[in-house]
Parts: sequence; C-alpha cells; structure tokens
Amino acid sequence: MNNNSHSSTSCNECPGKNSSKNSNEFNMSNQYNDMKSSNSINSSVYSETTNSFNNLNNSNFFYQKNNITNSNSRNHVSICNKITIDVAVLCQEYTTIEKMCDDHIINLDEIEISKDLFQCIFYPYYENFGINKNTICNNCFYQQYISFLPEYRSVNGKKFYLLEEIISNIESDLNISRNCFTVESLVELTNEIISINSFCDLNCCSVLSSLTWCNILEIIKNYSIINENCGCIPDTMSTSSSSSSSSSSSSSVKQPVIPICVISVVFKTPTPGVKNTIVRFNYRITDY
Repeated sequence: MNNNSHSSTSCNECPGKNSSKNSNEFNMSNQYNDMKSSNSINSSVYSETTNSFNNLNNSNFFYQKNNITNSNSRNHVSICNKITIDVAVLCQEYTTIEKMCDDHIINLDEIEISKDLFQCIFYPYYENFGINKNTICNNCFYQQYISFLPEYRSVNGKKFYLLEEIISNIESDLNISRNCFTVESLVELTNEIISINSFCDLNCCSVLSSLTWCNILEIIKNYSIINENCGCIPDTMSTSSSSSSSSSSSSSVKQPVIPICVISVVFKTPTPGVKNTIVRFNYRITDY
C-alpha cells in the first residue's frame, strides 16, 4: 500500500510540475511573441518613418524640379512669345555726289559781308537764290561783292585774272601751248571771258542748285549755338582781350566757328579732255 500511495503521490505531483513547466514555457513564449511583435511594430514604425522621409525628399525634389522646369518654361515662353511684324519700309534717296577732284578749283580770297547785305544781293526775293539785275547791276556799290575783275578779286593776295586762269588750265589739260590753238578759237574764247565782269554777265538761267535762305539762316544759327556751347570768343573780343592778357592765356581761348557762304561759278567747255574751272567766291559773314 505504501508503494501504491507513493506512486499515487508521485502521480499526483507530476501534473503540477508539468503545469508549472508549461506555464513558464507559455510565459516565455508570450514574452518572445511580445518582443517579436514590439520589434515588428518598431520596424514597421521605422520603415514608415523612413518611407515618409523618403517621400518628403522625393516630393521636395520633384517640387524643386517642377519649379525649375516651370521657370525655364516661362522664360522660354517669354522669349519665344515675341512675334516680329514688318509694318513698312521707307526709303529716302539723296542727290548723287559727283567728284570734282579732277576739276580746276580756284578759291578767291574772302569777301567780308553782312548777313542782310548778302540777302539783299543774292536773295532779293527772300527764299530762292537769284540776282535782281535792275537793282544790283546798276549800282556801282555792289561791284566789290560780285565782280570778277582783278581790282576786286585776288587769290592769296595776288590779283585774279579769269581769262589767264582758264587758258592756263586748257594748256595743262591738253598738254599743249596756247600757241597751238587756232586763232579763231582763241579769239572767240577771249571775247567770251572778257565780257564776264561780274555775276550780272552770267546766264540768268545757269543756277544748277542752291540753298534756300531759310536753310542758310538755320545753318548760321547752328554754328552760333556751337560757338556758345564751346565757349568760343568772337574775333573782336579775342583781339581786344589778347592785348591785356598773356600769350599763354590767349592761346588757350577757343576760336569761334565762322560761317563762310560760298558761291561757285563753273566754267565748262565741250572741248574733249578739258576739265572744268570752278571759281569759288567765299563770303565771310561778319554778323553771325
């Protein structure tokens, strides 16, 4: 019986031991599962945080990229959005400039004249160039301004002879002496040139081109403005001040621009090989 009781006692104690053992194993299993689940939760949280961070970076990258692309597209659109429309084409032709380097040019010495007197002689009708022969040619006072004669005209201080200048130019152009001219042609040439004493003896319809009087006044006005802007001193003031000032100070004074109105008279001949002779009357305006 003792054996049976011992066996029964031992049999009764085994389930307790087994249950405690199973309980410990169960607890350990639960702890392991809890740790595993917490790790899985942490890993999921980490993965979600990482994914959200990556998504944020990706969104920022795409946002910046889109902004750059949009700005570039806007710039491109602003440049390419311009359309040039040709509306009209205007053209202004101007007079052909002919060279006179081969012509014989004679610059007469300057003739001082006032602006009003110049207009009275050459612009009697105010606007267009012309000479009123009834008034000018019959008054000896105007001869000193319009004459070709040597008592009025000079070149570099030497008396000017129109006939001699023309014949000398013909000799130079043809490379022959005047003795080779025929007597008839030389006499006719002499009669033609000798008869020209002043502007009044020229053909009244021989004006090739001219400025209007308004254009001349505008040009003179522009030169006056240039003199004012550069601080130039007229000759009358510079000569009076030069006597009282030193040579160094007077040399620093700018000289004014003086308008010279030029009237050119062209003498031409149909003789082959003979160049034109141009006589230039230089009128110095004293009251500009």
